[in-house]
Formats: sequence, structure tokens, C-alpha cells
Amino acid sequence: MDDTYAINLAKSRFREGFKRADEEMVLSIYDHAFADMSFGLPSFFDSDSKEVFRARLRRLFRDYTAEMAVLIIDIVLNGDKALDWGWHILKLTHKRSDVCQEVRTRYFETWKRDSERGWIITSFIDNLDEIPQLPEQVIQDMEQTTCDGRVTRLSQGGSLFSAPEHL
Repeated sequence: MDDTYAINLAKSRFREGFKRADEEMVLSIYDHAFADMSFGLPSFFDSDSKEVFRARLRRLFRDYTAEMAVLIIDIVLNGDKALDWGWHILKLTHKRSDVCQEVRTRYFETWKRDSERGWIITSFIDNLDEIPQLPEQVIQDMEQTTCDGRVTRLSQGGSLFSAPEHL
């Protein structure tokens, strides 16, 4: 099987797992010890990453009907390793209120070929997508604003962490 096709097929399983609310199907494309650097959460590594992701999916599927769309920008193969990046667009419908929401994130993944499982994700990074802008507009905005948030990426309170500190 062509490697690019195999990775696309794995991403289809990922997407189908959301449609079926099947956390194990979603998790099936991840290494048992992957690095998870998901937006808005602490980073997790090794088996912790899968347990935290499983808990997130369990809660998500309990409260929402989920539809995942995957837009792959590119897949770059390098022997038994690969990189891919693009967008995940998650449409959520709350099961009690029927309120719909859409979450669009940019993602970057590293993959490895596993002799038993095929292509699996070894690291995952994402963040919330931004409205597209021309580079010139972003540069002009940075030069003209008095707010340092875009430049330093620090929150209003000046914390080194974007999430509020918990005691």
C-alpha cells in the first residue's frame, strides 16, 4: 500500500471514530506512548497522553454528537517516519440543548511505521485556528498596536503560562 494513502486511511479511521463516538477507534491511530501537546492543556507523554486523551473523548462523546472533518495540507514521508499538517474541524452538537458549535484547529503530527499496526501518530500539536490575514496586515498590526499579546504571546496578566495558575 502507498504510504501516503495509508496515512490518509488512518486519518479516515480517526474521523470515523468521532462519527461513531468510538474513543478506541480514534485512539487506534496513536502510538501507545505518544506526545500530546494539545491546545489549552498541559503536555502529556507516554501512556499518560493516551489516558488523558481517552478521558477527553469519553466526556466529549457523553455530552456531544461530534463530526470531524480533516483537511490535510501535506504529508511528507521520510523512510519509516512521516510528518503531516492541516486542519481539524470539529462540529459539536450538544445532546441536551441541540446547540451547535464548530472548533477549527491547526495541527501538526509526526508518524512512524509500526510493523504490526501500520502508520501511527507519535506526536501531536494543535492550536486554535485564526482568521486568515495577509502577512503585511499582521506586521502592520504588530507595529501599530500598544498591546504586546501578539508579540510576546503573554496573557494580559503577564504569566508565562497561557492558562490561569492554580494553587
